[in-house]
Amino acid sequence: PASIFSTGDAITIINNSGSDQTITCSVTTYLAGDTSSKSSLTLKGRGVATFLFASATVCYGSGAGLE
Repeated sequence: PASIFSTGDAITIINNSGSDQTITCSVTTYLAGDTSSKSSLTLKGRGVATFLFASATVCYGSGAGLE
């Protein structure tokens, strides 16, 4: 949710299933290496993703299986 995390906070999400999971973003989210913001991302089955917050309302995500 917006304004819950602070600059420098990081969270890791593990998809402990064989199915793809949708991550819905309520803050401005960028996939590392992509210049457009995303309103949702997909974490593939058994994928791992980390999100690093540049501010309370902007974060960057990267990881194996994140698209």
